[in-house]
Amino acid sequence: MVEHLPKITSAEISMLWSTYIGDTMSICVLKHFLQTCEDQDVLPIIELALSYSVDHVTQISELFKKEGIPVPNGFGDQDVNLQAKKLFSDVTYMRYLLHMGRTGLNSYSLAKSVSARKDIRTLFKQFSNQTETLFDRNTELMQEKGIFIRAPYISYPDKVEYVTERKFIGGLIGHRRPLLGIEIAHLGINIEVANVAKTMLLGFSQVAQSKKMSDYFKDGYELGKKMVEDFMIKLKEDDNSYPSTWDSTITNSTDPPFSDKLMLFHANVQSAIGIGDFGFAIAASLRKDLTVNYEGYILRVGTFAEEGAKLLIDHGWFEKPPQSIDRESLRNKR
Repeated sequence: MVEHLPKITSAEISMLWSTYIGDTMSICVLKHFLQTCEDQDVLPIIELALSYSVDHVTQISELFKKEGIPVPNGFGDQDVNLQAKKLFSDVTYMRYLLHMGRTGLNSYSLAKSVSARKDIRTLFKQFSNQTETLFDRNTELMQEKGIFIRAPYISYPDKVEYVTERKFIGGLIGHRRPLLGIEIAHLGINIEVANVAKTMLLGFSQVAQSKKMSDYFKDGYELGKKMVEDFMIKLKEDDNSYPSTWDSTITNSTDPPFSDKLMLFHANVQSAIGIGDFGFAIAASLRKDLTVNYEGYILRVGTFAEEGAKLLIDHGWFEKPPQSIDRESLRNKR
């Protein structure tokens, strides 16, 4: 007996669509990483990541065709120049894979949780398992090479305590309680994410073919730089340890390995990841000054992302995501 599957829901098609677009971008990026990587220990990690992205694109493409859904254009060979010189260091490659792997673990968990059809839940479970394997292998290699940035440490608690005063939440001025472990963790993660993003954006600003694009990427770099400084201050105020202010090596190449379209889309992806991380940080932070700080950066990064979206639209590069039917437009056609 042939099983008749229900139609794909709006949540499922949106998650599949964004995964497809993201993986076509990753394929281009990883192909250039693979072409220019010099560390023989890192090559297998990049190859594994590339094979997973190709697998995701293939499976989603087949599913869309089966369902009669148009396959997105995404990115392709026209968006990567494999003859372009190396732009980022091999250390950057590993940190990039760690950052994107962490994002993938979160995204695929969410995608599975909003999916109803068994075949789609199975698909996202497979994607999550693959990403977990990649994340673990990359993390272990970075630790072996001594380049893994750990979250700040705190002293172990020696007893169980309860909060007895409302001032625990604190205010915007005056004395504030020491940071909670979870607050320190989110500050550390956001510093690391901003470091990776600003390195990529600085490199993009160096090779962008359009001055307008170059200026946009430089603005993003400056925003990321300010973000790192502000979050570091929060840790230093309490005399906490803090992650490295590391910046990956960027070569002197001005030869663009990627199209302006891909780099601009990548900047928007980084912005979306950052805004999501700030949301998680707000939910976990009880100190009012931290909440206000994160809310401010949501607005600033949101404005930066909006400018990027406008540039994508102006250049005809903004591929429209799946959306509901415009009923008002249909009524006006009558």
